[in-house]
Amino acid sequence: MSSNANPTSAEITASSGSNLALAFFCLPPDKRRSMSIFYAFCRVIDDIADSDTLPLEEKRAQLQAWREDIDRAYRNETPLSPLGIELGEVIHKHNVTHSFLEDILVGVETDLTKTRQQTFAELERYCYGVASAVGLVSIEIFGYTEPQTRDYAIALGMAFQLTNILRDVKKDASLDRIYLPLDEIEAWGLTQSDVIEGRWSPKMEQFLRFQHHRARHYFAKSWRLLHPNDRPNLIAAEIMREVYSGILDKIERNGFNVFTEETRLNKLEKAWKIYTATRREKNILPTPPPPKKVLVLGAGYAGLAAATELALNGHTVTVLESRSILGGRAHSFSDPKTGQETDNAQHILMGCYHESLELLRTLGVHDRLLFPTALDVPYLSENGHSALKAPGLPAPWHLLVALLGFKELTWVDRWQAFTLCNRLRFGQRPASADIAELWLKSSNQSPNLIRAVWEPLCLAALNEPLSTASASLFATVIERSLLGSADDSKILLSRVGLSELFAPEVEQLLNLCGGRIVRNAVVSKLQFQGDLISRVETQDGTVYEADHVISALPWAALRTLLPQNSALAGCCKEIEDSPIIGIQIWLDSPILDRPFVGLLDSPLHWVFSSDHIHEIKENAHSGYRYALVISGAREWIDKPADEIEAMAMRELHRFLPLSRETTVLHRLIYKSRSATFATTPETEKLRPNATTEWDNFWLAGDWINTGLPATIESAIQSGRTAARFVDSHEA
Repeated sequence: MSSNANPTSAEITASSGSNLALAFFCLPPDKRRSMSIFYAFCRVIDDIADSDTLPLEEKRAQLQAWREDIDRAYRNETPLSPLGIELGEVIHKHNVTHSFLEDILVGVETDLTKTRQQTFAELERYCYGVASAVGLVSIEIFGYTEPQTRDYAIALGMAFQLTNILRDVKKDASLDRIYLPLDEIEAWGLTQSDVIEGRWSPKMEQFLRFQHHRARHYFAKSWRLLHPNDRPNLIAAEIMREVYSGILDKIERNGFNVFTEETRLNKLEKAWKIYTATRREKNILPTPPPPKKVLVLGAGYAGLAAATELALNGHTVTVLESRSILGGRAHSFSDPKTGQETDNAQHILMGCYHESLELLRTLGVHDRLLFPTALDVPYLSENGHSALKAPGLPAPWHLLVALLGFKELTWVDRWQAFTLCNRLRFGQRPASADIAELWLKSSNQSPNLIRAVWEPLCLAALNEPLSTASASLFATVIERSLLGSADDSKILLSRVGLSELFAPEVEQLLNLCGGRIVRNAVVSKLQFQGDLISRVETQDGTVYEADHVISALPWAALRTLLPQNSALAGCCKEIEDSPIIGIQIWLDSPILDRPFVGLLDSPLHWVFSSDHIHEIKENAHSGYRYALVISGAREWIDKPADEIEAMAMRELHRFLPLSRETTVLHRLIYKSRSATFATTPETEKLRPNATTEWDNFWLAGDWINTGLPATIESAIQSGRTAARFVDSHEA
């Protein structure tokens, strides 16, 4: 709009079609007029900066003229422009801070010459000027009493502008503008030309996904900063929240493709969002507690899950990790000899790991899992090859067919298995003190059925033999893995190293949301005062303070840091360990034609073909890699590596004849004495809850009371649960 046309503020606002202007209807007439005038000012200076007809010097001159008109108003002189006179009335009526209007002008002036933002710090300064400062002026007009509301306006302005930037990537690119931080574009392996030319790729999808997550973080943060005392005055802002959140929703539904998909809301969609926000504010749905500064101890899967949940919900998170690698007891490292990314021990996921899969989908990395089409667990025994394999049928028919086709079972075995499953379906569960083996025998499960089905499942899921395992936990495993949907029973394997499954994305998310992961930060001291944890100290003397602390440390590490007279310390001391041995061997020729196989009646329980799982095509240089697993390895944990390797090779020769003609090129043996807690009835009753005897100290980890054995799902579920406790805590 030409600055010489001198339209009224009402005309400018009415013709804009802006989301901001849409929300003015709910304001009282005097505030509506003030907001209309202020919005008109914002619209005019923005049009000056965006004009494709005005020369640069003229744009600067017109913006400077506005700066001088504003100065006149603050000096109680009459501004020169009609809109300036109106703006002066608003300034004095609502005591608008001068610096806020100056910040808006500086932000708009940035667009005159700057077409790129090198870092988020630069972008943040820009967003503050063109959005957060606008919010700070707006709340002066709306009216507020709580200092917290200023932080609300800043965060909500950031959310609005980040949404605008994401929505308008294609439009801005057509003008040779990129508002997305260049260092982040490069970090995702992209180039400026990828953005300008709108090249869609998996990397671009991930990059835009995380820009979306950052906007969500600021929306969540601002929602938490909405003070109940000021909320009645901020209805217009909350209507805008609903509209802009709707834009983010649409971008997410479109798979984050802002280049070819429509990103703006149509009139009907806007109307629905306005109605939704108005109804919400009329009913005064409660807002959550304010955002918190949270410290997470440990970057294992539990800690990473907690950090993700907290960041997306508007909190600021710092994670302390004692090592240089992430993943905790499910990590990977670079093998010095071959250079291959190698897991400390083979881990699996299952289709019933719903919280784990939801987290991976949120981070956009679920495609890093190897997904079979159905349940397919092959076994080798002295009887030859057999498989617990289901066709693509819905539950419960998939399990019925799988058991019918499993050649290790007799017809009597199959009937007994069906009977046990039906009992569980109808709620006939074992008692908490029951031993799994005794429960199975009392349920008329034959020795052969126990040997071929239940013992391998128990060792794999509980890392404990049936003779000592908790019957209650084992029943839960059967229910979740076999009695759920057909998808629930699928075995899923990570196609990348365990430290690469989702940890890099969590670190990226934290960095984008003002948090961080500190590596090589060994926690040496937890300081408690009364019913609170007050600070955390690391070995290098660094002191960390936070509103809340989540310990995602293993029980053995945590117990040395707690007050020795505390109930939690006593609990941690009594929890027993259960070991796992992982053996990585590289052979000069292949011995397995599938991703994995289980061995029955053997001290060696599983053989995984890393080449099949990780889809390695060429092995001429380093050989063919296999991951062998001994679960519940108490008998073997203290034996020398040579003896363990000799046993493993004997078992391979016994079950996989091709191995007899191979040569071992390289091997690694990883002994994990505290791989899991001992899933016995005695230890099960010791598992603590996420809450502790301190009001701001929480627990996460596969060892706490999740109702699950020590699995990846238990770890991730615990982390998200701890985050939700922090999330809802008032203090």
